Amino acid sequence: MTPAICEDYFKSVKVHVIKGTRHCRSILIANGVVIRTEEINPSLLQHINVIKCPDSYKTYGDIGTNGVILEETKQTFDFIIPSQVNFKKTSAFLNKKKIYFLNGFLITNDSLRISKNAITRTEVLKAKNYSEASNNDSTVLINIWTLTKKEVRKSLRNCQQSYD
Repeated sequence: MTPAICEDYFKSVKVHVIKGTRHCRSILIANGVVIRTEEINPSLLQHINVIKCPDSYKTYGDIGTNGVILEETKQTFDFIIPSQVNFKKTSAFLNKKKIYFLNGFLITNDSLRISKNAITRTEVLKAKNYSEASNNDSTVLINIWTLTKKEVRKSLRNCQQSYD
């Protein structure tokens, strides 16, 4: 799905994204857990529903910007919430406000469940990478990636929408 479907809608809302991470990949949610395609066992799949924007944005916030694929399955997934994600924790981060992102898009639901197997990497970024954060070093950005670098590069090449 290309976000061009949503072009008019996104002119009226502010999409919160880390600079340089805009891509056009939908997120995959199975049984309420963000997963990677490789984690699904097709023989246990029960139902698939595709939510296109603007409905996906209204329901899932910024992470739903490019649409959401919902799957119901008999499978179970070992998951964590954003605040439980492991990243290089140093004493420099202990007393700082943390803002969490999924694949560059702001996570507005602190109880978002992410499959442990879906996380390909995490990045800790300075607040200057996100225009909504203060630049006084009291905020740290944690970007949780469920996409590989190769998938992001491919999506960036294919992305037709420009975000403001």
